[in-house]
Amino acid sequence: MAKKWKTAVANKFLQAYTLFGGQLKPRNSFDSKRIFTSIVIYSTTALGDLMFNTPAIRAVKNRYPHAFITLVSSHKNKGLVAKSAYFDDVVYWDEKVRDITGVVKALRVNKPELAIILHSKPPYDVISAVLAGCEYIIKDVYGGKPSGIERWLAHPLASFEGHLIQRKLNLVKLLGCEISNTDMFIPVDFPPIAKDNDKITVGFQMGASEKLRCWPVAKFVELAKSLTALGPQYEVVLIGTEKERGLEEEFLSAMSQAEKQQVISYIAKTSLPELLGIMRNMNVLVTGDTGPLHLAVALKTKTVSLFVTAVPKYTGPYQDPDLHQIMWVPADVENLDKTISEQPLSIISSEEVQQRIESLIKPIL
Repeated sequence: MAKKWKTAVANKFLQAYTLFGGQLKPRNSFDSKRIFTSIVIYSTTALGDLMFNTPAIRAVKNRYPHAFITLVSSHKNKGLVAKSAYFDDVVYWDEKVRDITGVVKALRVNKPELAIILHSKPPYDVISAVLAGCEYIIKDVYGGKPSGIERWLAHPLASFEGHLIQRKLNLVKLLGCEISNTDMFIPVDFPPIAKDNDKITVGFQMGASEKLRCWPVAKFVELAKSLTALGPQYEVVLIGTEKERGLEEEFLSAMSQAEKQQVISYIAKTSLPELLGIMRNMNVLVTGDTGPLHLAVALKTKTVSLFVTAVPKYTGPYQDPDLHQIMWVPADVENLDKTISEQPLSIISSEEVQQRIESLIKPIL
């Protein structure tokens, strides 16, 4: 109900605003052959969403190599976009309506002609694009169902069943973009870290956006104990943010002093660019469905990914299938035993994950 109310108010506001001002032009005047010179791209949500958007961003950059491109991004993704050659300017916005005036003011400086909304919060994204002076707006409308805001877009709604990456690419195809390259990429340079080739490095990303998506710490402990017992060449590397400090403590407290000698924790100790260098050196990363999975895929680091609430065919690895092992528990959470429903991935044993790891690192053993 709240969303419908916001959309209704947004539509009334935009109807009045465009009647007397603004630059928005009618849909039937849109020409895909036009060479736009100033473009604003919206990707204001999570890290994984930004990574899913990178193939579409590359396609836009290739289509308009001389355009001034502004990115509207979340503050939390600053390390991935601040110094990127793909963007001429970056405006940071965490989708708070109270900040929309400042965002619009910053966007107007670059006089954008076209807004490409890949992932952002409606209806504030469309409002800001109209107020910034955009002539046309294209937007990925999730589910392809009318929301009430599509009247301001330069294209009709289209339903799509498939991976998020392909959906974003299909959107920018409306502009005449070439969309055959579906590989994600890291949009900034980052410092390389020397790798010890005598080590087999297995990364653990234990946290996720919610407990439901996490493999239990006890399972990670079992896996770590099995790996370190294989010999001193095995090294377990923990990654994560400040929010995962509790998981780190739980994990380390369950390891013996001898086992800890083969564990390195970078949790809450790195910047995003530094983390990229660490992840590139991993032989394999074990992770749930969370941002670092998509960073690893873009880095072409091998992964064992564990899915439960999300469906891998929509949000799992979409490139280099030989590098990735996907373990999916399509659980009906409501009908599971309570102890399992809190963390359905607990159904997956550490032995099963270890087998997947061994299948990926076999060529280097």
